[in-house]
Amino acid sequence: MNKPNKGIWVAYILSFFTPFTCLISGVVAIIYAGYRLDKGDDGEIIDSHYYGLIRSFFLNLTYFVVLIITVATSNGVLVGLNDYWYKSHIIDEIAYYIPYVGMVFGMVAIVFWLLRMIQGMKKLQANEPFSFSKGPNL
Repeated sequence: MNKPNKGIWVAYILSFFTPFTCLISGVVAIIYAGYRLDKGDDGEIIDSHYYGLIRSFFLNLTYFVVLIITVATSNGVLVGLNDYWYKSHIIDEIAYYIPYVGMVFGMVAIVFWLLRMIQGMKKLQANEPFSFSKGPNL
């Protein structure tokens, strides 16, 4: 690991641990990446990796915010419906399992996040720019 690439490796490692540190390490990584991009002395390949880390972080953060709001809202609506308007064992069961379905979607997103970080690290090791595929980059 040569000196100019040391910072990007730190940012990758922090980004990799983001799902396990409740976003704290990811916030540190994107702040550092933004600082390095602002300085502008790392070169085009390294800058593409910094930009890719920032983009991946915010894409996944947005996904998790939407997932949490969707799960909480749909669960609350069904529980309220069951408690106040229409008592049904089926609605109660559906409301009970909605958070577990959300957890499965969250775990899949975390796996894609980790795979994306590994893919970026391999590209960095090969001295290739961070590439963006068409569509969502999870």
